[in-house]
Amino acid sequence: MAYFTAVLTPDGPGEGRTWQTIDVDLEAGSPDELGDALRGAVDDDSPVLAVLEREDEWFALVRTDGSLDVRVFVSDAVAAADSAYAPLFAELPTASENPGSPRDDDGDEGDDTDDEDDEGQDAARPEPVVAEDVWAGDPELVADLGCPAAVLLRLSGSGADPSAATVEVAELLGFADVLESLR
Repeated sequence: MAYFTAVLTPDGPGEGRTWQTIDVDLEAGSPDELGDALRGAVDDDSPVLAVLEREDEWFALVRTDGSLDVRVFVSDAVAAADSAYAPLFAELPTASENPGSPRDDDGDEGDDTDDEDDEGQDAARPEPVVAEDVWAGDPELVADLGCPAAVLLRLSGSGADPSAATVEVAELLGFADVLESLR
Protein backbone atom coordinates (compact mmCIF):
# COMPACT_ATOMS: atom_id res chain seq x y z
CA MET A 1 0.00 0.00 0.00
CA ALA A 2 1.18 3.45 -0.89
CA TYR A 3 1.57 6.64 1.10
CA PHE A 4 0.61 10.10 -0.09
CA THR A 5 2.14 13.16 1.56
CA ALA A 6 1.83 16.88 0.98
CA VAL A 7 3.14 19.88 2.90
CA LEU A 8 1.37 23.22 2.55
CA THR A 9 1.40 26.70 4.00
CA PRO A 10 -1.07 29.57 3.55
CA ASP A 11 0.16 32.79 1.98
CA GLY A 12 -1.92 34.90 4.33
CA PRO A 13 -4.64 34.92 6.94
CA GLY A 14 -8.36 34.75 6.45
CA GLU A 15 -10.87 33.29 4.10
CA GLY A 16 -9.22 34.53 0.89
CA ARG A 17 -5.88 32.90 1.61
CA THR A 18 -4.25 30.63 -0.90
CA TRP A 19 -2.03 27.68 -0.08
CA GLN A 20 1.39 26.89 -1.46
CA THR A 21 3.15 23.56 -1.46
CA ILE A 22 6.49 23.18 0.24
CA ASP A 23 9.10 20.58 -0.60
CA VAL A 24 9.80 18.79 2.68
CA ASP A 25 10.93 15.20 3.10
CA LEU A 26 8.48 13.70 5.59
CA GLU A 27 10.65 11.01 7.09
CA ALA A 28 9.23 8.95 9.90
CA GLY A 29 10.26 10.28 13.25
CA SER A 30 8.99 11.86 16.42
CA PRO A 31 6.57 14.79 16.31
CA ASP A 32 9.38 17.12 17.42
CA GLU A 33 11.66 15.96 14.59
CA LEU A 34 8.93 16.43 12.01
CA GLY A 35 7.99 19.78 13.56
CA ASP A 36 11.58 20.98 13.18
CA ALA A 37 11.56 19.98 9.50
CA LEU A 38 8.25 21.77 8.92
CA ARG A 39 9.36 24.93 10.77
CA GLY A 40 12.59 24.98 8.79
CA ALA A 41 10.66 25.06 5.52
CA VAL A 42 9.23 28.56 6.07
CA ASP A 43 10.86 31.87 6.95
CA ASP A 44 8.20 33.11 9.36
CA ASP A 45 5.68 31.84 11.90
CA SER A 46 3.12 30.83 9.27
CA PRO A 47 1.21 27.63 9.84
CA VAL A 48 2.66 24.62 8.07
CA LEU A 49 0.37 21.65 7.50
CA ALA A 50 1.45 18.17 6.46
CA VAL A 51 -1.17 15.81 5.05
CA LEU A 52 -0.39 12.09 5.21
CA GLU A 53 -2.46 9.22 3.90
CA ARG A 54 -2.01 5.49 3.94
CA GLU A 55 -4.05 4.09 1.06
CA ASP A 56 -7.33 2.61 2.29
CA GLU A 57 -6.28 2.78 5.97
CA TRP A 58 -5.83 6.19 7.61
CA PHE A 59 -5.08 9.87 7.20
CA ALA A 60 -3.13 12.22 9.43
CA LEU A 61 -2.58 15.95 9.73
CA VAL A 62 0.53 17.46 11.29
CA ARG A 63 0.70 21.19 12.02
CA THR A 64 3.18 23.62 13.40
CA ASP A 65 3.02 27.39 13.79
CA GLY A 66 6.39 28.99 14.35
CA SER A 67 7.83 28.06 17.71
CA LEU A 68 4.64 26.41 18.95
CA ASP A 69 4.61 22.67 19.57
CA VAL A 70 3.76 20.41 16.69
CA ARG A 71 0.19 19.10 16.75
CA VAL A 72 -0.94 15.82 15.20
CA PHE A 73 -4.23 14.11 14.41
CA VAL A 74 -4.52 10.58 13.00
CA SER A 75 -7.81 9.01 11.94
CA ASP A 76 -6.89 5.45 12.93
CA ALA A 77 -4.09 5.13 15.46
CA VAL A 78 -4.36 1.33 15.51
CA ALA A 79 -3.71 1.00 11.76
CA ALA A 80 -1.09 3.76 11.81
CA ALA A 81 0.85 1.96 14.54
CA ASP A 82 1.94 -0.57 11.91
CA SER A 83 3.11 2.05 9.42
CA ALA A 84 6.40 3.70 8.60
CA TYR A 85 5.09 6.77 10.46
CA ALA A 86 4.36 4.91 13.71
CA PRO A 87 6.87 6.98 15.76
CA LEU A 88 4.89 10.11 14.88
CA PHE A 89 1.74 8.68 16.48
CA ALA A 90 3.24 6.63 19.33
CA GLU A 91 2.58 9.04 22.20
CA LEU A 92 -0.62 10.74 21.05
CA PRO A 93 -3.60 10.71 23.40
CA THR A 94 -6.29 8.37 22.08
CA ALA A 95 -9.98 9.17 21.78
CA SER A 96 -10.72 7.77 25.23
CA GLU A 97 -7.85 9.77 26.81
CA ASN A 98 -8.74 13.00 25.07
CA PRO A 99 -10.92 15.50 26.93
CA GLY A 100 -14.08 16.24 25.02
CA SER A 101 -14.07 12.96 23.14
CA PRO A 102 -17.48 11.58 22.24
CA ARG A 103 -19.25 9.94 25.15
CA ASP A 104 -22.01 7.38 25.27
CA ASP A 105 -25.60 8.25 26.24
CA ASP A 106 -25.17 7.87 30.00
CA GLY A 107 -22.27 10.33 30.09
CA ASP A 108 -19.40 7.98 30.86
CA GLU A 109 -16.67 7.13 28.41
CA GLY A 110 -17.87 3.69 27.42
CA ASP A 111 -17.22 1.85 30.66
CA ASP A 112 -18.51 -1.65 29.97
CA THR A 113 -18.85 -2.71 33.59
CA ASP A 114 -22.29 -4.02 34.49
CA ASP A 115 -24.39 -1.93 36.83
CA GLU A 116 -27.01 -3.57 39.02
CA ASP A 117 -29.70 -1.66 37.09
CA ASP A 118 -28.58 -3.27 33.82
CA GLU A 119 -29.42 -6.80 34.97
CA GLY A 120 -33.17 -6.26 34.66
CA GLN A 121 -33.06 -5.08 31.02
CA ASP A 122 -35.00 -6.99 28.39
CA ALA A 123 -32.69 -9.79 27.22
CA ALA A 124 -34.47 -9.99 23.85
CA ARG A 125 -33.34 -6.48 22.88
CA PRO A 126 -29.84 -6.66 21.38
CA GLU A 127 -27.22 -4.20 22.53
CA PRO A 128 -26.23 -1.77 19.78
CA VAL A 129 -22.83 -2.39 18.25
CA VAL A 130 -20.75 0.77 18.35
CA ALA A 131 -17.39 1.00 16.65
CA GLU A 132 -14.63 2.00 19.01
CA ASP A 133 -13.07 5.40 18.34
CA VAL A 134 -9.57 4.77 17.04
CA TRP A 135 -8.47 8.31 16.29
CA ALA A 136 -5.70 9.93 18.29
CA GLY A 137 -4.16 13.35 18.75
CA ASP A 138 -5.63 16.84 18.58
CA PRO A 139 -8.92 17.04 16.65
CA GLU A 140 -8.87 20.86 17.04
CA LEU A 141 -5.61 21.34 15.14
CA VAL A 142 -7.20 22.96 12.07
CA ALA A 143 -10.37 24.38 13.65
CA ASP A 144 -9.06 27.95 13.50
CA LEU A 145 -8.34 27.50 9.78
CA GLY A 146 -11.90 26.40 8.99
CA CYS A 147 -12.22 22.67 9.70
CA PRO A 148 -13.97 22.00 13.03
CA ALA A 149 -13.01 19.08 15.24
CA ALA A 150 -16.41 17.51 14.62
CA VAL A 151 -15.55 17.12 10.93
CA LEU A 152 -12.24 15.36 11.66
CA LEU A 153 -13.96 13.07 14.14
CA ARG A 154 -16.74 12.27 11.66
CA LEU A 155 -14.24 11.52 8.91
CA SER A 156 -12.16 9.30 11.17
CA GLY A 157 -15.16 7.36 12.43
CA SER A 158 -17.01 6.98 9.17
CA GLY A 159 -14.74 4.43 7.54
CA ALA A 160 -14.40 6.84 4.63
CA ASP A 161 -11.61 6.53 2.12
CA PRO A 162 -8.64 8.48 3.54
CA SER A 163 -8.14 10.38 0.29
CA ALA A 164 -11.82 11.42 0.27
CA ALA A 165 -11.45 12.53 3.88
CA THR A 166 -8.40 14.70 3.17
CA VAL A 167 -10.15 16.20 0.14
CA GLU A 168 -13.09 17.21 2.35
CA VAL A 169 -10.69 18.80 4.85
CA ALA A 170 -8.85 20.52 1.99
CA GLU A 171 -12.11 21.91 0.62
CA LEU A 172 -12.93 23.45 4.00
CA LEU A 173 -9.45 24.94 4.34
CA GLY A 174 -9.24 26.13 0.74
CA PHE A 175 -6.49 23.97 -0.75
CA ALA A 176 -8.42 21.18 -2.49
CA ASP A 177 -7.17 22.19 -5.95
CA VAL A 178 -3.57 22.26 -4.75
CA LEU A 179 -3.93 18.88 -3.06
CA GLU A 180 -5.50 17.29 -6.13
CA SER A 181 -2.74 18.67 -8.35
CA LEU A 182 -0.19 16.79 -6.23
CA ARG A 183 -1.88 13.40 -6.63
